Amino acid sequence: MSEENKQIVEQEDNIMDHDYDGIKELDNPPPRWIMLMFYITIGWSIIYAAYFFWLKEGDHQDAEYARKSMAHDEKYQIETISADDLAAFTDEASIAEGKQIYTDLACMACHGMNGEGNAIGPNLTDEYTLHGCDFQSAFHTIKEGVPAKGMTAYKTQMSDEKIQKVASYIMTLRGTNPANAKDPQGEKCE
Repeated sequence: MSEENKQIVEQEDNIMDHDYDGIKELDNPPPRWIMLMFYITIGWSIIYAAYFFWLKEGDHQDAEYARKSMAHDEKYQIETISADDLAAFTDEASIAEGKQIYTDLACMACHGMNGEGNAIGPNLTDEYTLHGCDFQSAFHTIKEGVPAKGMTAYKTQMSDEKIQKVASYIMTLRGTNPANAKDPQGEKCE
């Protein structure tokens, strides 16, 4: 018996009893590996439903998001300082810590090692500024960033207290006149 005839005989054996408008259907079961995957999926969905919905052991999306957000805030010690508490630090320890944070975050890549500015960032040592002269403006610029000019927002990377220390350090740079300072930009502070 030829291969073609053998296939026809096998098909005739697997033809189902019903037909519709002369169209006959083969009883052609899916491969075993697909059926195994199907049964595994059913089993997994029962376990999932039991864990999250019937036994109420697992967190739903909202609860899991809230838990992860709290862990993130604790890790980075994120807290908000009220406008009344927002003032420049003047003690040496806070200024030194602000300088260390300035160095650790690589602020000098854009603003220079001594705040003199470079091709990317503005000079922080002169009497001119792009985003306001007061301490609150410096704090806001560091915290919220200036995406249009490439300034990163640091509100998710460090606490308000650390931002306050960096802003305090930057305020101490005004009037220091380092070598190779970039030309003034923005409005003059009075």
